[in-house]
Amino acid sequence: MNLLTTQNAKTIKGTSLGYSTAILYLAPSTVAGRGNVCPFASKECKAVCLYSAGRGKFNSVQKARIRKTNLFFDDPKNFIEILSGDIAQHVASCKDTLPAIRLNGTSDLPWENLGGNWGKSLLERFPKVQFYDYCKSPNRMKAYLRGEMPSNYHLTFSRSECNDKICLEILEMGGNVAVVFDELPETWRGYKVIDGDKNDLRFLDESNVIVGLKAKGEAKKAETNFVVKTKK
Repeated sequence: MNLLTTQNAKTIKGTSLGYSTAILYLAPSTVAGRGNVCPFASKECKAVCLYSAGRGKFNSVQKARIRKTNLFFDDPKNFIEILSGDIAQHVASCKDTLPAIRLNGTSDLPWENLGGNWGKSLLERFPKVQFYDYCKSPNRMKAYLRGEMPSNYHLTFSRSECNDKICLEILEMGGNVAVVFDELPETWRGYKVIDGDKNDLRFLDESNVIVGLKAKGEAKKAETNFVVKTKK
């Protein structure tokens, strides 16, 4: 089983900028019934999760993600070793582009602390590879902004319907915050909004901005405060 996928309509946009991204998609939150891979997911975040968007709407894809999640909980250290091999394979396949890795496609795990059988994180094993993720953990995001994460790991904080105060704290520290809108405004809470749907390469974003994302999947039709309403 290859744990990574490169078949994503948004990440493919990054090839024109010289990067090929591979993503790990697990079954989010407690969907797999084994544990919680998204400990900071809010109620509405779970309801409109991108798990249902794109290829994720297919039953076969969801079952594959559950299998991956079960593999992780069955033997976390071995899972890291398998994933390490898949990352190495992706790096080798990048002939005309630079490799990028997003480990939390539909999860929010602290990969900087998961060492596998070597006791060494994937971020440390591949120091020349750019890793990046969206994150809802205030502690992890603040540690990143304090320079306590590996230098090849970029984090963007994610807003939910109940963490606006923390979002403002992150912005005041100079971080970026991803916000889902029904229609992108020019600013939000006084901060510049950039179009986060142009590509998925968050590590190329300017600092201290709002990464605006259009509602997708279930979020497009749900009545939820997870999506910031700006349409007049």
